[in-house]
Amino acid sequence: MIFDPEQLDRAAVHALINGLVYPRPVAWVSTVSESGLPNLAPYSFFNASSSSPPTLAIGPGSRGGVNKDTLRNIRETGEFVVSVVTEELARLANATSAEFGPDINEWEALGIAGADSVTVRPRRVAASPAAFECRSLQIVDLGSSELPTNSIVLGRVLRIHLDGSAWDGRRPRSAALRLVGRMGGNEWCRTTDTFELRRPDSTDPAAVRRFLEQGE
Repeated sequence: MIFDPEQLDRAAVHALINGLVYPRPVAWVSTVSESGLPNLAPYSFFNASSSSPPTLAIGPGSRGGVNKDTLRNIRETGEFVVSVVTEELARLANATSAEFGPDINEWEALGIAGADSVTVRPRRVAASPAAFECRSLQIVDLGSSELPTNSIVLGRVLRIHLDGSAWDGRRPRSAALRLVGRMGGNEWCRTTDTFELRRPDSTDPAAVRRFLEQGE
């Protein structure tokens, strides 16, 4: 089967991308409007783009030509915080995806506790074991000016918060974090079923073939 995105409606293309590119990490994005109203929403069109300089990317969108709260707030203030989502927090994060009006404070409505950031106004989710304070570096609008759709927000990481129990002295401990990911439709996944693959350390194709045959 071959699909031409230009011949499909937006929902069909979304279903294909959403159901084929996974697992996707979940960004629980907190922002504050120019007038001071907090917002909290999950995004699975999200990933790390660079570690030097540390940069994250999220893909907030628009609906009916109107920017969603997250994107509008980032345009106004240039600030956002990404809190990671664990198995324990997955249901709560999912609940913040409800189509609340722009005047609703998700933190208050769902009883979510926040913790102050160091360099930006948006707070991080207190129960999340890790969070990134970010300042918008660039916003790439993917739709047209007549019909805004999705955008890509690149954010420079200013501070990283990490629970000490999830740090082994060299790197974060995945077993302690127990993060979740998004798949297609309503499917989520756990990151606790892991395996290791050592990278080949040779530049010789024959040696790499031997490495592959040995099943390392």
